[in-house]
Amino acid sequence: MIATNSRVLWIDPLLIAVCLVGVAASAETSTYVFVPDQSTVVQTGGIAGVPRTYSIKGEFQLTVDPNLGTASFAQVDANATDDSPFKRTLDLNHVFNMTSLVGTVVDDTTIKFTGKASDESDVGIAVTLQDGLAHLVGQTTPPPNSADFFIFNLDAVAQRKYGGGSGTPDDPYQIATAADLVALGETPEDYDKHFILTADIDLDPNLPGRKVFDKAVIAPATLSGGRPTVPVLRGTPFTGVFDGNGRTISHLTTTGGGFLGLFGWLASGAEVRGLGVVDVNITGSSNVAGGLVGSSEGALTGCYSTGVVRGRGCVGGLAGDIERGTVTACYSTAAASGVGFVGGLVGCSQWAHVTDCYSTGAVKGSGDDAYVGYVGGLVGYNGPDTTLTDCYSTGAVSGNSFVGGLVGANAESGFISHCYGTGAVDGDDNVGGLVGQNSGTVTQCYSAGAVEGSGDYASVGGLVGDAWSRSAVTRCYSTGRVTSTGELADVGGLVGANSGAVTQCYSTGGVNGGFSVGGLVGRNCGTVTYCYSSGTVKGGDAIGGLAGLSQVDVTACFWDTQTSGQTASAGGTGKTTAEMKTASTFLEAGWDFVNVWGIGENQTYPYLRKYSAVDINQDSSVNFLDLAVLAENWLTDISHR
Repeated sequence: MIATNSRVLWIDPLLIAVCLVGVAASAETSTYVFVPDQSTVVQTGGIAGVPRTYSIKGEFQLTVDPNLGTASFAQVDANATDDSPFKRTLDLNHVFNMTSLVGTVVDDTTIKFTGKASDESDVGIAVTLQDGLAHLVGQTTPPPNSADFFIFNLDAVAQRKYGGGSGTPDDPYQIATAADLVALGETPEDYDKHFILTADIDLDPNLPGRKVFDKAVIAPATLSGGRPTVPVLRGTPFTGVFDGNGRTISHLTTTGGGFLGLFGWLASGAEVRGLGVVDVNITGSSNVAGGLVGSSEGALTGCYSTGVVRGRGCVGGLAGDIERGTVTACYSTAAASGVGFVGGLVGCSQWAHVTDCYSTGAVKGSGDDAYVGYVGGLVGYNGPDTTLTDCYSTGAVSGNSFVGGLVGANAESGFISHCYGTGAVDGDDNVGGLVGQNSGTVTQCYSAGAVEGSGDYASVGGLVGDAWSRSAVTRCYSTGRVTSTGELADVGGLVGANSGAVTQCYSTGGVNGGFSVGGLVGRNCGTVTYCYSSGTVKGGDAIGGLAGLSQVDVTACFWDTQTSGQTASAGGTGKTTAEMKTASTFLEAGWDFVNVWGIGENQTYPYLRKYSAVDINQDSSVNFLDLAVLAENWLTDISHR
């Protein structure tokens, strides 16, 4: 709708064109949709002289230039059909030659268009704009002495589509109200367009015109095959771009089946960015639910969610299922709960990339005969070829099996790096402060939350509950207390049961309970190299300062005999506290104190370096810049670096 500043208008008529749209600096385009039962074209004249009335369906784009006071029909995609059995159809743009007409802004609500049709008839159309509606009245006038020409009269009403815009990357559709948002959801043909949120929207069902939704607001989907973690979907996915513009959509309330969220299904190429979904209340009776999106193969960037999300399988505070998509710089504080595959941010993530994200909400998985668990503070299941980088979780996590402070289970080709978890973790089996069960790679990560496992045959670890064959845990540490009440449980300060490779790691948390109990590893069937532990170790029939049971050699590893309270171990070498704080103890065993480890001589245990000792400017590379810093600070204390 054209706006005006009447106080300026009367002073200088030459300013009318500019003042019609306030201080806008460029042309603006809006899309309008014809209201069929209020939009007609009447055809008269011709040799037969029989009038016909046509009903209009379709849309047009109206562009207004506030600086020049001009306007144009940028695009017209509309047809008019009569009610005869023959269903005669007119192309509205062809009849009135609308896209070639010249438009002049008359006043703050009126635009007049003039020009000629293809048959040289004169065309005049007046457009009146008010409250998001456009009223079009027009006529064609044949040339003189043309008795056989048709005359067309236009009388139509069109509703502005959304809050404005044309759906292109440079001129996205504007979503300003709850009605705009619902209209988007009901218009699948626009799912490939660009949108921008121009105001915060409250979907509280107690407000006028709102409701409790029974499916996703936009791009709802249903399951037509596959399995929960690899679904085959039916429906029209969203493939466009939705720019939240830093604004929020609040109080989305949904009670339905599966694939719930603001968006039900984002396909490859889709993007949602800069959007917050606040105080969501989502309850699904079936699989896949998220605060923002149910299932996504697209990109989520700079988004967040708060509230509560409940479902069955693949339930996440932000997204239920991410498959071949990306999640970047997003977070969730929502509480997430389900039967299995439950995560504070994402329920299931496969062939995907999750980067610079975090979650703080409580996560709970109940498990049943169909789902054994997979419950993580950030991600429930980190699947094949999936990377999880620079992420963390602080919420409490509870479940039955495959329960982790960050990830419930990490698949064989899953990769987790530079991540941490600090929430308390409580489960039955395969319980870890960071990862419940690991078959992939975990590197440069840590955990600090208390971990407790209750299963009789549980694998419980401060960092990883169960490290399977071909798994790798490298340059990681844990500091949380680890406890198990299971009589035959494998319990370790870092890893409960290890069948993979554990390298350059340490644990400092106390360990208590179970059958095979170790300060670093409860039961070892893999390899453990260049590691140490210093926490108190208690309980168990097979108990050791470093390892409770070990069927494979443990190489260049140590434990503190004084702080652990244990003088024996199934692997490693016991040292006093003073020896554990002396670099020579570890250098003699071949430890790398340049690239991997650091130590405060006679003050601290070894710690993992973030940067190499010779990377003086800490830019993750060693070059002449480091030499320049060294030269500038020669004989100066730069130890703080």
